[in-house]
Amino acid sequence: MIGFLKKYRAIPFGFILLFFIIEGLKYVDFIRIDSEEILVNVLGFIFWGLVISIIVHAAFFHRKDRIFYWMIASWTISLIGFMLGKLMDYRVLGISCMFLLFISSFYILWSWFLQKYKNKNTITLLKERKSILIKMIILAIIFIVMLIIDDYMRVPDNPITFSLLTLFWLGVFYILAPRFFQKYRLLIIGLYGGGLVLFYLVIAFLGTRTHEENLDLFIIFLFPIPLFIVLWLYDQWKWFQNLKADKAKAELALLKQQVNPHFFFNTLNNLYGLAKRKSDDAPDLILKLSDIMRYVIYKGKESEVKLEEEIEYLENYIELQQIRHHEKVEITFNKDIQESDILIPPLLFIILLENAFKHGVDSLVKGAYVNINLEVSNRQIMFEVSNNYDKSAQSDSKGIGLENLKKRLEIIYNNAFTLDFDIQKETYNVRLTINI
Repeated sequence: MIGFLKKYRAIPFGFILLFFIIEGLKYVDFIRIDSEEILVNVLGFIFWGLVISIIVHAAFFHRKDRIFYWMIASWTISLIGFMLGKLMDYRVLGISCMFLLFISSFYILWSWFLQKYKNKNTITLLKERKSILIKMIILAIIFIVMLIIDDYMRVPDNPITFSLLTLFWLGVFYILAPRFFQKYRLLIIGLYGGGLVLFYLVIAFLGTRTHEENLDLFIIFLFPIPLFIVLWLYDQWKWFQNLKADKAKAELALLKQQVNPHFFFNTLNNLYGLAKRKSDDAPDLILKLSDIMRYVIYKGKESEVKLEEEIEYLENYIELQQIRHHEKVEITFNKDIQESDILIPPLLFIILLENAFKHGVDSLVKGAYVNINLEVSNRQIMFEVSNNYDKSAQSDSKGIGLENLKKRLEIIYNNAFTLDFDIQKETYNVRLTINI
């Protein structure tokens, strides 16, 4: 509970501060609150309370830096100076302090965002990117001109003030979130442009307006804010999902690179043994190995291959093993393919088949067998390998083949697969089931 309060302590500070600000602005007759507009008052209090809480949170982020005290002093002086300017009817002081209040708030938020999420210092960034400073100066001029015009004309909700205010906030939005603004610029400009048109039509036809009607016009310009927040959150979620997908692709590529050397290492060992014995089967083995390498190099880099291509690859591997072992091993490959249009990742089954020879056949002197079953029906693939082995010849060390296969399956199929092992006294059975 204490940790929670420390983490979100800016929220109570923000609402307490807002309460005193409201009382001060009411005292200097800058704002008037209609007690009958309960919903509008509550929503407004919550909205501005959260805004000030974010500013307080951003300021607390700098509490260990010297600039923290400058931020607090600038924000406090500008707020008090604005109230004094209104109280003494000193327009220059009021406008200047209002501008200083905005600049202080903007700098606090911007500095917090850059240091926390971009690991950059604001002063250094302003020196490097003068264009941002120029844009801020232009916004400051728009803001000052808006305040002077509004104070000079003394017309409630005059069109010029609303137009400049809309332009000002669009500029702030553009500086704080340039990528988001560029992506949704047509929607943003369309909504606020439509709001201005509606505002002009209302004041043109209504003429004299009540306080409630003025509040309704003001709410028009607040309406798009929740939409933009939802869009921004959606963009962040989409970016995070793309980041996970890119990470999965990179990891999958690395795993496939680990599978290929693992297979060729074992095959070259087989070729070495035949060449050392000067076997007549060595040329056929080299030819089969060439076909297998061609498949691995050209098809292995693809994301998906036809099931029949993978089957042909497995059959070449089986023939290679038959050449190597002669009559030592009995191999059967049963296929029941009811759907031929299936696409699968390349090199998906070879690890299971390869392990049957490496840990099963190679450990036996005679009587070795490998039974392979492949069934495809109802958008489901079942690949099963059974073999016998000599338990006394088994090593406790584990290879990377099965671990890589499991990771590949998790990345590609998520939870749409099962990999089951059944180990008896002298038999080993593994079954892979995939739901396409």
